[in-house]
Amino acid sequence: MKTSKAVGRIGKGKILETVLSVSGRLPEVEYLNKQLDIQWSGQFALDATFLKLKGELFVLLLCSDFNSLDIVDYYIAPLENYHSWKKFLLSITPELTKNTLIKFFVTDGKRGLHQAISELFPNTPTQLCTTHKQRRINQIIPRVRGDGYDKLFSHLAHQAIRAPLKEIYQFYLNILIDFQNNDEYIKYPNPRKEKLRKIIGALRFQKNKLHTRYDTGIEINNPTTNHLEGINSFLKERIKLMRGFKNSDNAELLIKLLIYYYRFHPFTSSSFKERNGKCPAQLNKLNNQKLLDKILSGSEPSSWIRNLLSGT
Repeated sequence: MKTSKAVGRIGKGKILETVLSVSGRLPEVEYLNKQLDIQWSGQFALDATFLKLKGELFVLLLCSDFNSLDIVDYYIAPLENYHSWKKFLLSITPELTKNTLIKFFVTDGKRGLHQAISELFPNTPTQLCTTHKQRRINQIIPRVRGDGYDKLFSHLAHQAIRAPLKEIYQFYLNILIDFQNNDEYIKYPNPRKEKLRKIIGALRFQKNKLHTRYDTGIEINNPTTNHLEGINSFLKERIKLMRGFKNSDNAELLIKLLIYYYRFHPFTSSSFKERNGKCPAQLNKLNNQKLLDKILSGSEPSSWIRNLLSGT
């Protein structure tokens, strides 16, 4: 990197050393949450993204506030399974329950995660993420390629997932089932039969959790883990650019820095207009507004780093 003549050139090793040094001096997410005294909404999204560490795949477990999209905490684990999720949820339970009852979780369909939730929070409703369900449909039938039947089946499945009422969901599912029960089904090519069978199976799989927003009477607007604009999407894009980590200590420090950048970086193109111009941390209710104002003071994009390092 070329800088001023007085400084000369800075190699990538020096840049990495500086970045890691800065991240190492930042407080842990849990500590800052307590300092800000954030009043979480009681509505939480649980999701995971993956990273390569020394050529092996690891998982980054994430918990964010469903309303503000701010990060509650995270955990790097070797596998995404019941044991990893339970360990993570146990560690953050005091933070999740400190000021309000947990109203609901929004999650993907991982059975290990659902088992951990049912054991630790047996009376808490769990809503299946509609974005994950739609992505599963797109894996079965890509929305762009395919013949007219492919596009029709995909359209009906997406309409069912996005249905505002349970009866409308069942209406679109029944249309797909009627295709399967029709005499014409026998004449379908085997690949088309298989696609239809998989789509119907995907819509039926964990249907009770997909219907939580209908059955419990709890208002869950946009029932998704915010995979498209939340912390998961943000991290996935940047971790992909890094193409993996060679050092576990570096991975933890860089991920922490990315998470802090996300927390104090304003939304600019959110699907919810009221979020634009504000960072996730600003969208929380908190008891220490003075500290947040101090962190966000300054006109430079990186002012929050200097403010955090000056002491929280």
